[in-house]
This record gives sequence, structure tokens and C-alpha cells, in this order.
Amino acid sequence: MSGGRLSAAERAGASAAFGTARAPRSPRGQIIDAIVGTHPTSVSPDLVAENPENPREEYDADYITSLAQNMREVGQIQAATVMTRLAFIVSHPEYKESIPSDQEYVAIDGHCRRLAAQEAGIDLRITVDDSPAGTREDLLAAALSANHFRKNLTPIEEARAIEALVEFHGSAAAVVSVLGGATNDSWISTRRALLNLPAEIQQKVADKEVPIAIARKAGSLPTPEERTSYVETKMAERAATQAAKPKPVRGRAAAAAKRLAPPPAPVQGTPPAAPPDSTPPAAPTSTVPEPRSNASAAADSQTAIDWTDPSSVATAILERCSPAVIEAVAQKLLGPR
Repeated sequence: MSGGRLSAAERAGASAAFGTARAPRSPRGQIIDAIVGTHPTSVSPDLVAENPENPREEYDADYITSLAQNMREVGQIQAATVMTRLAFIVSHPEYKESIPSDQEYVAIDGHCRRLAAQEAGIDLRITVDDSPAGTREDLLAAALSANHFRKNLTPIEEARAIEALVEFHGSAAAVVSVLGGATNDSWISTRRALLNLPAEIQQKVADKEVPIAIARKAGSLPTPEERTSYVETKMAERAATQAAKPKPVRGRAAAAAKRLAPPPAPVQGTPPAAPPDSTPPAAPTSTVPEPRSNASAAADSQTAIDWTDPSSVATAILERCSPAVIEAVAQKLLGPR
């Protein structure tokens, strides 16, 4: 450098910590980072929850406002210490309902800085310390095992996480003991089988284009060709079954079909319904019944006929029928048999 002034970095030279490129993360480390999460250096303060164990309940509003102005103008001198929500719940399971799921961190030290950053409208510098919850493998196991801690993982992400735990603990049996619950060797092996699938099929499983049951069966087959062929065959069968199902009629087509459908048959004993656009029939004219004769009234008032008694039958005929009818009845009774 000619005549210029050396910077502090140039005067100090390359340091052991920062002068060389960081070694790439191992595949297992990358899997853990993808599921448990990597550690950022600053986040929105809205993502940091108040610590349920913080004894302070009230804050000096003037101090928070002054600190907010200073942080806005000068910057945040000291980072706040936080834990990830997952790690905090692992360490303090009694608070799993107290921390909203949309807040990814919990403040450990730096509550005033968190409030000041909120008031200033700036990001909060943080240092993440999940060590009280154990190793990152412990957090990975917690993210997989307990329903309270489980993330919305795709089946492929879940399979990769299990593979990372098997690599760390040395065997599937060891992972079963770590995860606990309803897990067993079969549960582990069926999920790890997904990693035997070709990359394009794994992506379809992650995108929910291939059902998990088909994918797991395919992953257990011995060769890549058999796995691919099995998935293609089963998906073709599935598509054919779906195509054979009658498609429901909706919208305008359904309304038109309803208008063209024949009216339902009337229930026996009820008059048929009039067409919607027809003129309603005129009400029938009422007629006054003719007065009944005294003879008819007397006949109606007589007792019922005992048809097993000849005298009763004869008396009824003589009282109620004309001579011509009586003669016709007699001829019928006396005629040839």
C-alpha cells in the first residue's frame, strides 16, 4: 500500500478465528440447522417473548424511552441473551402454554433492551444460548418426539432428522430410547426408507403429490428402478380410480339439471301439484245439500242389521226397499243355483 494509512485489520493481520474460511457444516449439522434452526444475530423484538420467570413486573417508562433514543442514534452496545422457544420449553415444560407459538425466542437477559428496541422500531441484537436445554441433538429429538414441541415437518424433513439422530447415537434402537413415546424400530425404519427414494420422488412426497403410504412402501424395495416403478404404478392406479368416480355437478349445471328434472310423483291420496306458472284452479262452488226425508232420517236412526238373523234381514228389506226391489231380491234368492 503506497503512502496510505493501514487499517486496524491490516495492521493486525489475519486472525486465527476470522482469517480463514469456516469449515463447512457436516450433513448432520446441516440437517439439525434446518430443523432446529440456526442462530441469527438480530431479530425483530416482536419475535422475542417475555420470560415467564422474570421477577420484574414494572419498568421505568422514562428509562425505556431514553434507552430507545440512544439505541436508535448510537446503536445497541450489548446484545440481549435469549433462548429459542423450543429450548426454553424443553428446559421449562411448565411454560409451554405461556409462550405464543409465533414468538421464536424467549428473553433471558436484556428485557429493557427488548422493550427499547420495540419502542425505537429497530431490530434487537441477540445472542442465543440454548445450552440449558442440552445439546442440539437433544433439541432435535425434542422437536421430533413430543407433540408440544413438534414442528410442521414434511415427511422427508422428518426422515432426515431421524437419520441425523441415528448417526449421532449410533443405532436406531438408541434413537427409540431417546424419542420414547410410541416410537419403535419399525417406526424408525419406515421413515428412514423415504431417504432411499430418488430426489424427484422425495420432492413430490414433500409437496404432498405422492402419498406417504406409497412412498414408504417404495422406499423399502431393493433397487432404485423398483422404487420408481412402484411409485409410478401406484400413482397411475390412483389416477384411474379418481377418474372413474362420477364428478359432482355444481354451479349453473346443477341448477339447470334441477330445473329439467321431472317433478316427484304425488303421494297417493293427494292431488298433484300445479305447475309453477299455471293459474290456480278456481275454488269449487259450494252447493246446499237437499233436505233429507223423514223416512231416510228414520232409516238412519234404526239399529244395525244382524245379517245372521233372517227375520232381521227381512224386516230391514221390507222397511228400506221399494216393492220392485224386494221382488228382484226374491227372484235372485229363489233362482237356480
